[in-house]
Amino acid sequence: MNRGTLNPQVRAAIADKLAEKGIELYELEYRREQNGQILRIYIDTPTGVDTDICALATRAIKEFIDTLENLDYDYLEVSSLGLDRVLKRDEELLRFRGSRVEIKTSQAVDGRKKFVGKLAASDPNNLSIEIEGHLVQLDRGLVTMVRLHPEI
Repeated sequence: MNRGTLNPQVRAAIADKLAEKGIELYELEYRREQNGQILRIYIDTPTGVDTDICALATRAIKEFIDTLENLDYDYLEVSSLGLDRVLKRDEELLRFRGSRVEIKTSQAVDGRKKFVGKLAASDPNNLSIEIEGHLVQLDRGLVTMVRLHPEI
C-alpha cells in the first residue's frame, strides 16, 4: 500500500470495527504532513462525539490497524467533525434541519454567494434557508458548501 493511499477493503474494515461500537466512520485521511504520515479518522454518532467516544473508537481500531503490514503511519488521530462541520449527505441535511448553517453557492443568488441562517428544508433539487424571517430557496446545483454555523 503506497503512502497516501488506503485501499477500500481497509477502509471498509475500519468502518465495520467502528460500527460494532455504534460509531460511524465519516471520513478517513491518510497523508503525509509536516510531522509525518498521518492516519486521521473522523467519526460521528447520533448523539455526537466527545473524548470518551474518541477513546472508544481508538481502542476499537488500533489493534486492527497495527496488524496491517502495509499501513505505515506516524500519527493516528481520531476526532469529531467539529461544531462547524460540513454537511455533505442528505441524511445530515435532514438531521440538522433547524440548525444555523452557512451555505455558499457557485453563482450569486439575489446578489450574493454566501448565506447564513436556519436550514429550513432540503430536497434533491433545493435547499431552503430561513434568514431573518425570510425563506430563501437555493438550487442544489449551485450549492458548493453547507457548513454548520453555530453562534458562539
